Amino acid sequence: MIAPVYIAFVLFGASLGYAVVLTAWRERLRKARAEERAPTEDAPPVSMVVPARNAEHTLVPLLQDLNAQDLPKDQVQVIVVDDHSSDGTAGIVLGMVARWPQLQYKPNVGEGKKAAIACGVKDALHDVIILTDADARCGRQRVRVIAEVMAKDRLDLLILPVRTAGNGTFLGRLQEEEQAALLGMAMGQALLGRPGLAYGANLAFRREAFEAVGGYGGDRFASGDDVFLVQRMRKAGKTLGVLADMDALVTVEAEPTWRGFLTQRLRWAGKMRGVRGGMPWMGLFALFLPWALCWASVRLTAADIIAPDGVETLLMVIFGWLLWVVPTTALVREVRRMLGQRRMAMVTVMCQMLFTVYAPLVAILSLVYHPRWKGRRVVR
Repeated sequence: MIAPVYIAFVLFGASLGYAVVLTAWRERLRKARAEERAPTEDAPPVSMVVPARNAEHTLVPLLQDLNAQDLPKDQVQVIVVDDHSSDGTAGIVLGMVARWPQLQYKPNVGEGKKAAIACGVKDALHDVIILTDADARCGRQRVRVIAEVMAKDRLDLLILPVRTAGNGTFLGRLQEEEQAALLGMAMGQALLGRPGLAYGANLAFRREAFEAVGGYGGDRFASGDDVFLVQRMRKAGKTLGVLADMDALVTVEAEPTWRGFLTQRLRWAGKMRGVRGGMPWMGLFALFLPWALCWASVRLTAADIIAPDGVETLLMVIFGWLLWVVPTTALVREVRRMLGQRRMAMVTVMCQMLFTVYAPLVAILSLVYHPRWKGRRVVR
């Protein structure tokens, strides 16, 4: 049997490595936020692609936001690709086209969000493409800021922030905290030069680069329009960037029901099976580290503590927990500060503990159960 002191030492080392990585993410994010963006008048024209399926209840506010962008109207093309909606989505867009020449309605020639995006890219007039989900909201400066950065840094793809807005309920706050942690991971990785995660609700890329990597050709997952495109761009040696500027963010509403919450996470977990590289392993490490710490804590007996090396064993377990809790909480607080959301350390820790419980269960369940997303299977 392995001595408790050796187990505690290994877990302490693992927790220390985890803390170093998360602290690096947080510090890099803090520096990125502090960097001042020099305004320019050289924003290139852009094409906005909005994949929409049964979006009649959310599409109008988004289109109003896009129509109000701080750029000349003729520099912003907006393409709404209708992915076989059965509600009033088409009528809403067509009703606005007569008063907005740069707005274009296009039925999806394929099926699914990826096909809708590819359809929109094909009809785009401009090289810079900005994706926006049909249930998102954004500010007036968003398109200008993104276009300027794409041009200035000569990027092929730009990872952008997404803010999840809870509805004042416990479930809403849980999703805010969860998504703040994931956003911290996505932006931290990208800022350190190893982008992996991204958000399809807010993503910019060049049409030329999209076509060069084959778009989404061959993908077997219905979702993953974000992470798989990042993966392809990295593999092809394209130039990727990240922008921690709140003028560029979009806001999406949290899932209002537990059923929707679970279905959404099963869909997200399912697509992670197709992700290559070190990111999935980092995610698994982060998920199972607290479980390992819990196992070590439970098996630690009074006899182990009063043994010659018992105090050292106990201290390493305690500090292992602290090295897991404190950096994660600090990263989430930094992201929530960036997003302008209320910060409460105890709430963050509680949500962190809950995430530790449900995330591995969702990951395991996603291996055998594939939920429908807007009436379709998430794996082809």
